[in-house]
Amino acid sequence: MCALEQSGKEWLVFMNITTIVTQMTILLFIMIVGFVGAKKNIFNDEVNVYASNILLRIGIPGLIISSVKNGSPFTGNELFNVLVIFSIFVIFTGVVSKIIVEVLRIKENKALWQFMILFTNAGFMGLPAIQAILGDQAMLYGALFLLPLNCLMYGYGESLFRKGEFSFKKFMNGPMIASVIALILCIFNIKLPYILAQTCTYIGNVTTPLSMMVIGAGLVKMDVKELLDLKLWGFTIFKMILLPLFYMFTLSIFHVDPLIENTLILIMCMPVASNSSVYAFMYGEDATLASKAIFMTSVACVVTIPIVFILHSF
Repeated sequence: MCALEQSGKEWLVFMNITTIVTQMTILLFIMIVGFVGAKKNIFNDEVNVYASNILLRIGIPGLIISSVKNGSPFTGNELFNVLVIFSIFVIFTGVVSKIIVEVLRIKENKALWQFMILFTNAGFMGLPAIQAILGDQAMLYGALFLLPLNCLMYGYGESLFRKGEFSFKKFMNGPMIASVIALILCIFNIKLPYILAQTCTYIGNVTTPLSMMVIGAGLVKMDVKELLDLKLWGFTIFKMILLPLFYMFTLSIFHVDPLIENTLILIMCMPVASNSSVYAFMYGEDATLASKAIFMTSVACVVTIPIVFILHSF
């Protein structure tokens, strides 16, 4: 009996890893479509800007709201516990990023390095990947995670650069508003009418392919020769493999629900947040470094995510 149970667990692990590899390969192919499209000038800068706005203001919000179209999968206590876990985890990642830059004694572009260590592309790439790999309930967890994560990004994250003031307009972006709406729907266990639910579903279905194509198109201008930087390679390995494994080990100590754990790990496996280069440019830090890091981690995640989850299964 024990042998049968062990065999069953091994088969389940194999199936999970196969699913992750398959889904990441599909996402890679869609990114390649975007890359080729940019080479053919189908995805030019203007198209990318429009597509990004569609995703952030329409697609991702639709995806988030569609995850709760059938009402809340949580009781009141479960929802509260999930938000507490996510908030604690977000604060913990902030403390870890601060410790890392201090231990490594980073002086040049210190704010940028900490920002890139701390924040991932959780919304633009994370939510579509979560839905593709882990399913709708995990995607809801991801949407709820955006609440404390956005608070940290647009509050503490922006303050790292020591310039500018807190922007409520930036803080209350499309994914944040949709996450709040999803939270309200969960709290009151409201089931959306069929027409509205399907509308959100159809809109949300645009998100995964379009976001991957935009990311692929954004990689076309990067000169491969610029990537022969050992510091950048070291950062990519640390950010995309070692750091997620550290968070994985930390979560395992507290026996968090497996789906929540996998969702958080997958978010931490995502590439560097795309607005790293925006902040670097705005606040006089190395925008080229940020662009290289975004490029490297976006390409690497296709390989590193399966590696992390293979190690996670043992």
